[in-house]
This record gives sequence, C-alpha cells and structure tokens, in this order.
Amino acid sequence: MPVLRDLPYGASPRQLGDLHLPERRSSAAGVAAPAPVLLIHGGGWNSLSKESLDPVARLAVAEGRAVFNINYRLLSHAPWPACRDDCVAAARFVLAGGLAAQGLCAPADGKLLVVGASAGGHLAMATGLALGAAACAGIVSLAGPSRVSPGPDDTEASAIRVPDFLATFFGFDTPPSSARFASASPAALVTAGAPPLLCIHSRNDRLVPPAHSLEAVAAWRAAGVGARCDFFDGPDHLHGFWTPGDLTTRDLIPEVAELLRHALRSA
Repeated sequence: MPVLRDLPYGASPRQLGDLHLPERRSSAAGVAAPAPVLLIHGGGWNSLSKESLDPVARLAVAEGRAVFNINYRLLSHAPWPACRDDCVAAARFVLAGGLAAQGLCAPADGKLLVVGASAGGHLAMATGLALGAAACAGIVSLAGPSRVSPGPDDTEASAIRVPDFLATFFGFDTPPSSARFASASPAALVTAGAPPLLCIHSRNDRLVPPAHSLEAVAAWRAAGVGARCDFFDGPDHLHGFWTPGDLTTRDLIPEVAELLRHALRSA
C-alpha cells in the first residue's frame, strides 16, 4: 500500500497529511472510484497525531478508498475554531485536486467522506457540516463528542471535564457564551443541508459517553437528515476501539473493524 507522508495542505507546520492510496485496480467502464476519505485523529483536541489512526487508514484502503490522514493545529497552538478550520481546509485542498500530482485526483462527483475518532469524530461532524452535502458524501464519527459543554452523562475521565478545559478550548478565561458553545456543538448546528451521519460507539465508553452519539443522531434526524448509531460492547477504556498495544502496534478490535467496513461499503 503506497503511503506518502507529511504532505502539506497549508502553511502551518501542523497542516500536514499522509496520503494512503489503494493498489491500482481495473474497474468497469463508467464506475467511479469511491469517495476519498478525510481522516481526523483524536486526542482531546490537544494531543496525538495522524499516525495514531493508521489502522483506520489501512482498513479504508483495503476497501478501495484513498485516505488523506491529517494533522491539525492543537489547542496548544491555537484555540477553537483553528482545529476545525484546518480540517475544512484539508478537505477543500483534496476536493480542489491539491493531491493530483501525488495520485489522488479531485473526486469526480466533488465529494469526500469525513471520518474521525474521539475528538476527531467531533471535528469530522463539524467539518462535514461546514462542507455541506454538496461536498461531503457522509460523516463517520467514532465516539465523537456532540458538544464541548459537560452534561450529566460525562464522567471525570472525559476531556471536557478536565479543569480549565473550556478556557484552553476557547482561548479565554471568562465563561463561554451560549453562542460560543453552539459554534463548537455539531448537534446544535445541523441543518437540512447536512451530510448523512453514522456514529460508531461502545456502550461502555467512559471517555465519551454514548449519550453524545445519541444526541447527534437525534439532531440530524430532527433536521430531516439520515443518521444512525451502531453500538458495540467494547471495554470501557480508550473508547473500546483498540486491541492491546501501543500506538505503533495496536489495531481495531474485530467488532469495530467490521462496523467500519460496513460503513465504508454503504457510504
């Protein structure tokens, strides 16, 4: 599987992505390649990097999808909405044919699929909403928060319960206004022009409780847009996605891998 690392999509040192390309396959005449995937890592908006989702990229490539797996500015570099703006910029870079010289042409239908995990799931929802259904074929959120305001279901393990999180996230010490909260809450922003949403979530997740995916799906459906959540029974740590191991050796557990394959085939 060819992988081209650290391709810039902007001027910031964090605005880099890895391009994972499927092996060239002959296809029937008139059959377009499936929409490429923009892949967004998690880490509480302030840690980790694109390589942490290499297992997801490999799975998507095995399903015939090209993947642009990106970094973005963390909160330590710039507060919200910089991380979302970087993800949107990366999406538009791909859609404009910015990777054509590397083997990924602009999609024929002008659309891509946005996939993210944890904080990256939140950013996937925010990015898909910013692009709209005309440019985004769908959103896949793996345990993405639907909001950054703590709710009754959020445990002390959650990033949004960390002391001073909101000051770090929004970049100032005064309590955020309701409008600022809404700007970072996909469930509050969805309209009839949104792309469809699929959430994948462990029923036992303590980092991002399943209530977040249920809230997002309810908001999408209330706007008249297709949405569903596929639940699985995973362990209660690290969202239940991963096999044992560090970031270089872990892989998706079989249940999550199968749910993600199905999502990629049906998107």
